[in-house]
Amino acid sequence: MWDIIKAVITDANFIGAIISSLAFIFLGYLLRSKNIISADGKKAISAIVLKIALPAMAISCFMVDLDYEVLKENIIVFIISLLLYILLISLGNAIFRNYDKQKRTVLGILITVGQLTFFTIPMLKAIYADNVSSVLLPANMMTLAFRLVLYIYCYLSIANLSFNKENLVSSVKKVVLNPIMIAMFVGIIIWLTQDIMPQVEINEIEYSIFRIDKTLPSLFMFISAADKLTTPLAMVIIGCILGESNIKEAMTDKLAWIASILRTIIVPLIVLAILLILQWSNLINFNEYSLVVLVLGFAAPLSAVVSTYTSTYNNNEALASKTCLISTLLCIITYPILYVLIKLVLELPIF
Repeated sequence: MWDIIKAVITDANFIGAIISSLAFIFLGYLLRSKNIISADGKKAISAIVLKIALPAMAISCFMVDLDYEVLKENIIVFIISLLLYILLISLGNAIFRNYDKQKRTVLGILITVGQLTFFTIPMLKAIYADNVSSVLLPANMMTLAFRLVLYIYCYLSIANLSFNKENLVSSVKKVVLNPIMIAMFVGIIIWLTQDIMPQVEINEIEYSIFRIDKTLPSLFMFISAADKLTTPLAMVIIGCILGESNIKEAMTDKLAWIASILRTIIVPLIVLAILLILQWSNLINFNEYSLVVLVLGFAAPLSAVVSTYTSTYNNNEALASKTCLISTLLCIITYPILYVLIKLVLELPIF
């Protein structure tokens, strides 16, 4: 056990990911708290990440050879992610059943929907720098489930809109027309169809004409450069969110602490337990990448989009803001511990 822990805490990529993330979060905090980055500046950085960097990352991770076993594993990740979101939201409503329906619904969302695109994916990208596609493929599959929940259930619930046909169609449009989702769909199509598309021979190996990493390397250099913006800018945004918050006020809110502890500790442990049961029963076999994505994906701090929804629709805004702050601070401690725990779990005989 100690050998595994030692290997993790001396892993250059892991240590580098933690240190660089903390450095950029702290930088964002300083720049926003001193108003060097204004509220509009934060929005501009967010736009770059959401409309350029993350879509570039989504496309680049699919520039790998098609492997049908990997395809099967990632479809399972999507299905498991969606089922876990449903289960955990229901669990949250049960835990907070003594509150009124509106607050209970928001609390269920607060403990379930984490900062997947701004926190988990950049962290995983840095930790697995030597094998990015292997971890980003399942991460993108989880992102599909995440955005369905975020833009449909979370939006309609927090905005107090009914789940009728008109509202659902509007929400589905937001999902489909999101730049990240468009890039992911393009990447998935390129990945799935590369064996049947016209081929180009490069160094005696045939590739689909749409494998731009091979057929148009100059264009792919731009996509790779945009992809590299993801981690630093995403962490700066997290820091800006902290810089806008009243830390002292948040630290005295008991309910925000309960939601944050559930969000960053209890929920990922529940997810890990469920995945271990599935693995032990031999119903589903997880590899390191899918296990890490699912556990850390559900361990992320509260999604900033959820916090924005609560602010826009005046629905428990203060609670969401405080939970976002506390859960982000907790993740600085819990993420490395959970990662070590996953590494230890992978040594069990069931894997």
